[in-house]
Amino acid sequence: MKLVRLNLFICLIGLLSACASTSDLSRLGDSNTAEERRLLVTFTDRSIDRALPANTLDGYRLRGQYGNSGWSEHIAQELAERHHLQFVAQWPVTTLGVSCVVYEVPDTLPVQQAIAELQQDSDVSSVQQMHSFQVLGKQVAPTQTYSDPYLHLQTGFNVLGIADLHRTTTGRGVRIALIDTGVDTEHPDLRGRIKYSENTAPEPGDHNLADIHGTAVAGVLSAHPNNGIGIAGIAPEAEILAFRACWPEKPNSLAAHCNSFTLALALNQAIRMNSHIINLSLSGPEDPLVQQLIEKALTKGIIVVAAVPSQDQSGGFPANIAGVIAVGQENNGNHQHIAAPGKDILTTVPHQAYDFMNGSSFATPHVAGMAALLLQLHPNWKTADIKRRLGNDASTANLLDSSTALASPERTH
Repeated sequence: MKLVRLNLFICLIGLLSACASTSDLSRLGDSNTAEERRLLVTFTDRSIDRALPANTLDGYRLRGQYGNSGWSEHIAQELAERHHLQFVAQWPVTTLGVSCVVYEVPDTLPVQQAIAELQQDSDVSSVQQMHSFQVLGKQVAPTQTYSDPYLHLQTGFNVLGIADLHRTTTGRGVRIALIDTGVDTEHPDLRGRIKYSENTAPEPGDHNLADIHGTAVAGVLSAHPNNGIGIAGIAPEAEILAFRACWPEKPNSLAAHCNSFTLALALNQAIRMNSHIINLSLSGPEDPLVQQLIEKALTKGIIVVAAVPSQDQSGGFPANIAGVIAVGQENNGNHQHIAAPGKDILTTVPHQAYDFMNGSSFATPHVAGMAALLLQLHPNWKTADIKRRLGNDASTANLLDSSTALASPERTH
């Protein structure tokens, strides 16, 4: 009997260890050159949604991480050994039912050969090279330091007439997933505005996740109005879910980048947490896994808003995915995207400060915020309804029909 109990105890420890195992994301941002030799491999994960007691993949642990099952970790290691690859990180993409693994191809093996061999492996669902994405913001030095409320300096807020709209709608009950860099949740104009935050990207050595770009986008969306300080957000009562999927190129830099893996993790979480809107102020090359997740979000009725690069910036994905609301800062006659304010946008930055920003990164949350204002009044509206109301130029859009707005039901939790 004692032997049986001991064996059961050992098995239990093994199961708990497998469930508690989490991916080490720290290496994902360690080298830009190494990333070119990194592959993103998926395989069907049969442990997802299995009706097992205490299966960590079945439920979301608030402010926690998904664990890889022992079975999926075994398959990942087998693939590494079989194809002579170096394991980097692994995570279950639960909304697609697959385990996603990052491998690094050794210098002795051509990358294309490794891809071809993996494509022939019956255990592999998909394989692609890792892609890098850039946030689309430019920092502009302010002409002076301000100590008074800055509402009169918010060009976008004033052009759109947001103060008048707030008499009717503030985005209450609408859940916006902000997938970006980190957000300074202790900024006095953002305190209490961020309902949930999670990191899916490499952490800096000092564990300071108050990155500039995400904090600036969050300010445009949800800065606290009428509190006697700073600025006011477009949809200040929306529930902001902040996912840190990108990291600054250097400390205290606005420029930041993400990759296929970190974006996939954040998108998966945003879908699972029933977001109503996803804000993507970034762009990069076309990416199969990221596209699959965005299309999954669209099929669930989630409104996805993404930035369009300016003429001097590369990329175009994911704003070019059918069904995504594409946003640019200029109206250049391109009827494929909505033009919104993106020049000299005053917003929040870390450490209780404010700064001026340029770029479609900051035009995008103007449109995501206005979508939230509309969704509060029209909970059943879809992407096509939002685009039809905004038209091609958000700066001149007639957002609300005052004769029907007040009679429309509000979104509830």
